[in-house]
Order: sequence, then structure tokens, then C-alpha cells
Amino acid sequence: MNKTNNQTEIKSKVNLGGLTALVVGGTIGSGIFALPATMTEGANPEGILIGWLIVAIGMLSLASVYRNLTLQQPNIDDGIYGWSKHMFGDVGGFLAAYGHGAGDAIGNASYLTVLFSAFGSFAIFKFFGNGTTWPAVIVASIILWIIVFLVLRGVHTETWLNDITTVAKVLPIAAFLILAIINFNPHIFMAHFSSTWVYSTSLHHYQNVSIFGQSKNVLLAAMWTLIGIESGTIFATRAKKLSDVAKATTIGAIIVILLLVGTSILSVGLLSPRMISSLHAPSMAGLMEHMVGKWGAWLINICLIISVLGALIAWVNLSAEEVRLAGRGGSSTKWLNGLNKHEAPVNSLIVTAGITQALMIVAGAYSAGYEVLLKFSTSLSIVPYLMVALYALKSVICGTGFENRSAKERITSSIWAVIAVSFTVFMLYGAGLKYLLLAAIVWITGFPFYFKGKKERQEKWNKVEIISWSVFGIMAVIGLVGLLTGFILFN
Repeated sequence: MNKTNNQTEIKSKVNLGGLTALVVGGTIGSGIFALPATMTEGANPEGILIGWLIVAIGMLSLASVYRNLTLQQPNIDDGIYGWSKHMFGDVGGFLAAYGHGAGDAIGNASYLTVLFSAFGSFAIFKFFGNGTTWPAVIVASIILWIIVFLVLRGVHTETWLNDITTVAKVLPIAAFLILAIINFNPHIFMAHFSSTWVYSTSLHHYQNVSIFGQSKNVLLAAMWTLIGIESGTIFATRAKKLSDVAKATTIGAIIVILLLVGTSILSVGLLSPRMISSLHAPSMAGLMEHMVGKWGAWLINICLIISVLGALIAWVNLSAEEVRLAGRGGSSTKWLNGLNKHEAPVNSLIVTAGITQALMIVAGAYSAGYEVLLKFSTSLSIVPYLMVALYALKSVICGTGFENRSAKERITSSIWAVIAVSFTVFMLYGAGLKYLLLAAIVWITGFPFYFKGKKERQEKWNKVEIISWSVFGIMAVIGLVGLLTGFILFN
């Protein structure tokens, strides 16, 4: 949106260091602690390497697209929402903001699930199981609404809490990487390197999966761990300088990719893929126990608990901030843009927290663990990523933002845009119809906010809006019927 519009604005601004911390902190969450088993659930080393190569190139292309658009079109200061709106109008902007925010809200449910799975690894909390038992769901729900209350009171991740959270993340990851390098066994790594036989923990037997199929299995899980590199653009309206948003996105993406790839690749040199995928979540704890004994698992689990609890305030606020942009930019009811006296996005926060709560209940009912929730969450983020990539490609073709820029920069931007479009289309294919139908159920819950916004602005519905919402409505109905009849399994 154009910054000259009359909108509710934020007074507190964030510098380069803060934006970089948002990118790294918003990306490195509980996912890295569960990454080894998440990767080996559907792939052997060669498939994992190919999957990571595709995802790393794809996410770097998206990071480059975010950076280029931020610098080339500074009049659009609200990231994914603004670019999607310029490409597909209000309906595109709303679906991007609401879908991405809802996806992160579901991601918060997965964080809470793996958090209580970590608790469940201790004998005294064994009743929490894998994080989807009803005691785990109930206690996690209480924690969720306590955090919502704190955010509404204007509580942010204070510097000291952010420092503790960062140390709790970095310490075990650094220890794991060092120990994994020391204990890495090339024979274990190569034993199953190109095998097409993959063990399924849900079916309890081996399946014959091609290397291409294995790499496709890796995509959603790998992409989920990289979701968050756009955190800087989401908070662009709070940045001191838009150029800092571009720098933070690039720096953060490189740091995160190195950590994630290192963790997943080194793991398959410690134990066989079958053994890793069968470990109790978070699987990094089981690998640490294998290397150094029981205390290693305790270290990972305790640090995960500290880091997740410490970062939940930021994550809950992030998902609400994304949804708020739809109200701020005029693509939905202005009610979503509501800020209280503490500058907390009160209304969008209630919406996204409600989505998190609903998915936690669903996870408990279906015993759907961390991996299922992260795939669901990722499927909601792919469409907004595709819309941004398409807008970047359109901008290059039309020359938008290149009036005073060199031909070399335009060519480079076009290359990254083409890669980003290709990657997101491939990710849609990788997600599969099941998760897209489930995503449509979430998208359709936003329809009342969009409908109310149209009434507030006294606007007539155009053909694109009617067709878009009709398609999502049909998909949502199919998804719901599939869940109720058992045709679609939430597992």
C-alpha cells in the first residue's frame, strides 16, 4: 500500500539488527530440533541432499525477490500483502495476508506440540506423550491464552528474554553440530545413500520410493523450517529504513540455511534413516543421547522448552501482525487493523490465536503430531509465496521500479523471479491436493472479514473475486467432506 494513506501507524521502529534477529529468530524455532526425523521420515541421504538443494535455491530466490522488491518499490511497505495486492487486487492481498498469518498460527500449534513432546520425554511428564494427548492439549491451550493476554497487555520479547531464548537455541545446536562432525561415520552415511527403500513410521514397514519421490517428500518439511525468512518484510511497516529490511532478509536467509542443512545432513551419518525417523520428538535429543548419553537428550529437551516458551510471544505476535495487514491495507474489514492502547493487534490476535487453538484440538482428536501440522502450515504459505514471485516477474517485464536502475539489475532480478515462480509451482505440486483442500478450509474462514470489508467500502464484487471465493468455497467443502468421511486423513 502507499504510505500516504490514512492508516493506523506504528510509532516504535526497528533497526537492522532487530530485523535480522526477527528473520533468524522467526525462522529457527522448534523445527531444527525435530529436523533429523522429519527429513528421514520419507527419504534417504541422496533424496535429502537433492531436496535441500532445491529448497535452498528456491528460498534464496524468494529472499532475493523480497530484497529486490523492497529496494525497487519502497512505496509498498507491507511486504507479502502489498505485493500480492498489487498483483491480484484486494482478494489476492487478503488471501496472502490471511493465509500466511493462519499458516503461522498453525505453526504455533506445531511448536506447542513439539514443546509438550519434549516435556513427555521426562518420566514425570510421560502423560504428555508426543504432545497430542489431551493433557498436553489442555495445558498447551492454557499457555497459549496466557501469552495472548500478555501480548494484549503490550508485553513483547524483552531484550533479556530474547538473549536467553537465543542462547537456548544456539547452545544445543552448536553442541550438536560439533559433536556430529566428530562422530560422523561415512559408512553409515553411505550405507543407505541411494536406497529407494524408505521406512514409514506410520505404516511400520518399508516402501519403495524413487529418489525423485524422496526429494519431493523432503520439500514441505524443509520449506517449513525456512518459513520466516520473510519476517523482516512482515514488520517492514515498523522498520526504521526499508533498505534494512532487504539486508536483514539476505543475511538471515544465509545463516538459517547453513544451520538447517548442516543439522539434517550430519544426522544421517550418525544413525540409519529408519532409526532416526523412529526417535521420540524432538529427534535431535535422541541423536545427542546416542553420542554422549542421557545428559545430551536432557540438554536438547530443556533448551527446546526454554527457547519455545521464550519465543512464543514473538511467534504469536507475528501471525497476528500478518493478518492485521489485510485490515490496514483495506482488503478486509478495518476491524482486523485494530490496535489497543499498547499497540497490540488485538482483533487479529484473537483470530489467529483462535486458529491455533482449533488446530491443537484437531491434533488431539486425530493424534496428529508435529510433522502433520508443519505440512499443513507450509501449504498455506506456498500460495502467498507464488503470488509474490509472480508479481516480481510482472514487475521485471513491465519495468516497474527499474526506471532509474541498470539493465544488469533488471536481468538479475528477472532470473531470481523466474526461479522463484518455478520453485513455488513445484512446491504446490509437492504439497499435493490433500493439504491444499485442508488449506482451503482455513482460507474460507476469512471470508466473513473480506465480505464485511466490501460492505464497509461500499464496493461491488468483481468477477475475479466471485470466481476466487467460489473456487475456495468448493475446495473447502470437498476438504470438510473428505475429513468427515475419512477420505482425507489428517495424519
